[in-house]
Amino acid sequence: MRCAIYTRVSTDEQAKSEYSSLDRQREICASYIDIQKEKDWRLSGVYEDGGYSGKDLHRPGIQELVQDIKDGKIDVMVTYKIDRISRSLKDFYDFWEVLKAHNVTFVSATQHFDTSDSTGMLMLNILLSFAQFERELTRERTLSKMAGRAQRGLWNGGNIPIGFDYSRDVQQLRPAEGEAKIVRFIFSRLIETHSPSTVANEANTLGFRSKRRIVTRRTGSQVEVGGKRFDEDSIKAIVRNPLYKGFIRYDGALFPGTHESIIEPETWDEANKAIGNNREGTELRYKDDHIHLLKGLVRCGPCGLAMTPYPSGKKSSSGTPYLYYTCTSVVQDGTHSPCPVRALPAREFEGLIRQVLAELGNSPVILQACVQAANRDATTSVESIREVRSRHQEEIARLTTGIRRIIEIMKTQDLLSEDVKDEYRQLVREKERLVTLCEKLQLDIELRQKRVLDVEVIQQSLQDFERLVNLLPLEDQKELFQLLIREIEVYPYNPSTDEPPTGTGALATKVRSKWYRVNLALHQLPGVNLGERVQGQSSDKKESGSPGRCPGASFETCLTSNFPPLPVGRGLNASPSVQSQVSGCKNFSWEKQKTAPSWRVRTAFREQGSHRYYEFLRSRLEPGSQPLDLLILVLEQRLAVYDHVLTVRG
Repeated sequence: MRCAIYTRVSTDEQAKSEYSSLDRQREICASYIDIQKEKDWRLSGVYEDGGYSGKDLHRPGIQELVQDIKDGKIDVMVTYKIDRISRSLKDFYDFWEVLKAHNVTFVSATQHFDTSDSTGMLMLNILLSFAQFERELTRERTLSKMAGRAQRGLWNGGNIPIGFDYSRDVQQLRPAEGEAKIVRFIFSRLIETHSPSTVANEANTLGFRSKRRIVTRRTGSQVEVGGKRFDEDSIKAIVRNPLYKGFIRYDGALFPGTHESIIEPETWDEANKAIGNNREGTELRYKDDHIHLLKGLVRCGPCGLAMTPYPSGKKSSSGTPYLYYTCTSVVQDGTHSPCPVRALPAREFEGLIRQVLAELGNSPVILQACVQAANRDATTSVESIREVRSRHQEEIARLTTGIRRIIEIMKTQDLLSEDVKDEYRQLVREKERLVTLCEKLQLDIELRQKRVLDVEVIQQSLQDFERLVNLLPLEDQKELFQLLIREIEVYPYNPSTDEPPTGTGALATKVRSKWYRVNLALHQLPGVNLGERVQGQSSDKKESGSPGRCPGASFETCLTSNFPPLPVGRGLNASPSVQSQVSGCKNFSWEKQKTAPSWRVRTAFREQGSHRYYEFLRSRLEPGSQPLDLLILVLEQRLAVYDHVLTVRG
């Protein structure tokens, strides 16, 4: 077994006896490996990160370790303590997923556990939680200390701004007279010109430059930075900094500072008025929290151009702009554009598409096909696993007989030679390995047998899908939409004069006061033979992607003109004004048709030859996040029937 040692020590920890040196950590880990000689453990490499914090995995040593793990050079990874890897629970889970994917055992030398058994996994989670708690506690103490310093008028550090020096004797900022003249020039000229760019040009013409400072790199070398020409942004940054009028800014609040000011408060206020920012130094920040779930997917049918996310000039009461998917022609040409679609309200349209996708889960054709495929795979795989287990059990019986024979020989003939001992140890080790392997195979068989379910069980399991997806962060929801949908085409529609939409994925809908015809194209489902007629269609049609019996059927199969109508909806961010109607729809009860299955998303990943969706969800799993915990529970346990889609092959 090839063993790797990883050691880390941060700058602060170097003063503590427990982490006084990388050598101590390395010696303890090497001793642990030496004790495991009977397991054929041998040291193959040491990876070190000296002077690096454990807040993340951006360290050269651990990055080299990860690469060697991926290259198959390591079987066991040993470290002094678990927090040497990371103090972040999410980062360690990312690292742990790499270990799992490459069958590498993780061992903590001083905490006496490894991840090859359930006890080790339990200890792993407990220790990680405490490491995260310690880090958060340290962070809270640091923030509390910084807040206290700001309230006392003390500067909290960082890059020293132009116009000031820092006195280590009194631990205080003090004006640097040469640079202070530049600052006063900037303020006075801005009040006169009201133009930051003009002031920047004048300062550059006079030979003024930004503050120079010496930076010490991690390697110990020093380099001079700064001394650059001024631009509009740097002028604004100086003018908005309340340090110049004698105030400390912390967490959006201003506190009177103990340092000497360079600019009078009245002058500072007047200069900020000149650039349209008279908010006591609080930087103007605009943040739109809405994520466009359909970005890059929506196209204007008549123009053949993309409909891009675009804010309107009007804003809501909260100050955020109203968001639209706007035809590129309208963005470029404005009112001169002949586009008949022009713009779609983003939130309402996303809610409509969400409801359409949700209805796919109620297709009996898709459900039945999935059940048949899952049960067929489960039954076939169980038989093959049983055959492998049976062969191992026969080998175990043979080894047991050999072990007994050696024991009898040693008893009767008093043979204790090293050759006999070595043969005995080899037989025992091989038997233990096969016994463990048989236990794992039995667990695998039991798990797969539980996955032979029926349509009702699966449909019940899918009832929470839409609700759970709504609990995901918008960034994650966007990823799911991008994987499901290939393209959405939008056309104008008049229900009084136009023919009802027909064909795969076609539907008509009313958003606010306008009607649209929407063609929804989804990614193809590989390898699913529906084998049944879709309502209202002939079973003789066999073209891929068309309704009927179609190997490699696509999602569009269920989006025929007979697709059930959508309710007056409250989908994702949808308002009650959203009204949707699909032509030719009858006998539909929204109360019974609420959700869509998540297996389509995973199958879309499968089409791409990867299983990023499973890893994507695992990477989002954070402690205390109940919605995500619930989502993982549903996907891994209640939807275990689709495990064949998630299985990482090869």
